[in-house]
Amino acid sequence: MSESIEVVIREGILCADFNEGCLIIDTGSPISLGPDIPVRVLGSVVQLNSNFGNCAWTEIQQSLPFDAVGLIGVDAFSDAVLGFDVANNTLARLDVLIDGDETPFVMGSPVIHCQIGEDRLSCVLDTGAGLSYLRSDETAVFGQALGRQHDFHPMLGKFEVETVACMLVMGDQSLTETFGIATAELRQLMDAANIDAILSTTFFQQSLIEIDFQNEIVGMTLG
Repeated sequence: MSESIEVVIREGILCADFNEGCLIIDTGSPISLGPDIPVRVLGSVVQLNSNFGNCAWTEIQQSLPFDAVGLIGVDAFSDAVLGFDVANNTLARLDVLIDGDETPFVMGSPVIHCQIGEDRLSCVLDTGAGLSYLRSDETAVFGQALGRQHDFHPMLGKFEVETVACMLVMGDQSLTETFGIATAELRQLMDAANIDAILSTTFFQQSLIEIDFQNEIVGMTLG
């Protein structure tokens, strides 16, 4: 029997309301952050951490465009299989094995392979991001320019980026996704993680995604 919770996108970030308050659900974060308390999420109890490296949760909290008491990272789901139906505001813990592609995750965050134009990309699935990103300007030439857009990153602050609409292909499935072209600072983070793209909540809204965090498998239906 699966267990599910209601989720909502606030300012581009996936969130859920708990007894403690609003918690961000962030598949791009290796650890959960917040006040030093345990939180129960979909059958798992996770300890929130007050710091992530040199960055304090209180600093991240102040940079957010909405109120949140904490952030649930992938450490909460290391032994779980989750189903993301963001278009219908549902996140479920599944009790069945899933069909999908096995790809090494990055610090616990799910990764998929896709293609844009002639470029084959390694992409991290990040529900803590409101805009998808391409690391390389060269990949962006396969897309249609859309102009500049404002965005923010908890560790990088607010910035403005050029955006493009690209056809993203996975096997016999495809969809159009809007990407920002990574700033120099964001590109450094992507270089360190060895990823070519970030797929944000806008991608989740167009897809049904199942993630087996323990076995590092992602299954999805696009469109």
